[in-house]
Amino acid sequence: MSNNFVDLAKILAERKLLREGITISAKVPVRGFGGAPMTTTKKGIVTSVNEAGFTALYEDRKIRSTGFEDLQDIEGMELPRYAQAYRVKVSLKKPK
Repeated sequence: MSNNFVDLAKILAERKLLREGITISAKVPVRGFGGAPMTTTKKGIVTSVNEAGFTALYEDRKIRSTGFEDLQDIEGMELPRYAQAYRVKVSLKKPK
């Protein structure tokens, strides 16, 4: 995720739009075949939010702390679309 989306995720958390009980998808570290570390996208339910990121209970029944940079979508919507649905006015710059 670009830095603009990280800033947007922080704004959503400040405005309590990213809060406990919300369904999210995020990149999380997992072990692949042979124990090789890798990342995959998993769905989860947010259990707490702080200024550095959030903690969620993921579909594999593990609770993980995740940073805002790993957030993929909220309630099935990409972050800009979720912000637009709640009328959050934020101008995002396109990454170079």
